[in-house]
Amino acid sequence: MTEQRSDETAWTTVAGTIRKGMRVLNPDGSCIGIVSGMKGEEIFLDGTPDDQEHDFIVITQVDGVDETSVLLSGRGDATFGLGGTP
Repeated sequence: MTEQRSDETAWTTVAGTIRKGMRVLNPDGSCIGIVSGMKGEEIFLDGTPDDQEHDFIVITQVDGVDETSVLLSGRGDATFGLGGTP
C-alpha cells in the first residue's frame, strides 16, 4: 500500500519513503533513472544523463530505500522496463 502526501514529492511505501529526485540503482550499483513520480505501485522514472531510459518500475522490485537512493532487488521482475499502459 502506498500513501501519497499532498506535496506529491514524497511517497511512503512498504519499502520506505521514496522521494522525487532519488536515484534508482540496479543491484550492481548502476543508476537506471531518477524518480519523477509515483502512482499506485508504479514508480515513474526520468532517464539518466546517458539516455538509458526506463518508463517505470513496480514497488515489488525495490529491495531498500536510503536517504538518496532506491535499490532494486536482484531477483528480477517480468514487468521491468515495460512502459505504462494508459
